[in-house]
Amino acid sequence: MEFIFRPEKITENLFYEISEAVAKRAEIFSRRKLPGLWEKTDRLNENRLPEKALIRRRKFRRFYGIICIALGFFLFVPGLVKPDELFVPLVVGAVAMITGISAVIPRKTNAERYLKKAKKLAKAINSSIEKDDTVVFGDSGIFENGALLMKYEELENLIENRSIFLVCGGTKIMVLRKTDMVSGNPEEFGIFIESKTGRKIENCN
Repeated sequence: MEFIFRPEKITENLFYEISEAVAKRAEIFSRRKLPGLWEKTDRLNENRLPEKALIRRRKFRRFYGIICIALGFFLFVPGLVKPDELFVPLVVGAVAMITGISAVIPRKTNAERYLKKAKKLAKAINSSIEKDDTVVFGDSGIFENGALLMKYEELENLIENRSIFLVCGGTKIMVLRKTDMVSGNPEEFGIFIESKTGRKIENCN
């Protein structure tokens, strides 16, 4: 049994998906290296507030940040004009504005942190793709244009996202779209890979 992909060049609309997969890969390595820390993190995440409560908290945080910036501005400006007489308001105003700004600025998600790497990876992959390239997942390993690329025991990660697979092994990283598959389907492919590696495919969701 084999599954055949004909990779096409990666388009911009996939950058964020790739970033999510790269972030997931980084998490997998981190979990292997620091299992104790991740055990504590997972316990904390289990006790997270419901999504609606988190949205209310974010809105309150932004409102609080705007108030801090406004109050800080009214304290900081007079203190800046007369620093000797209004040194305390100057310092308090500066601290309030810094606190407000940090509260207003949105926090980056893991995927956003890895977006630059994802774009760089996509660019490198696009530069190496040629017309009629094929990637075949066969019984004895993974083949690229007829040549053995890696055996399944060398496959470090296969990460699935909404419309892509991120394949990682050794120095080779491939991004294969599900629409690039010309033989087989994603569900059967997942079962096949898990049977060959003895590991479940990691999913970004």
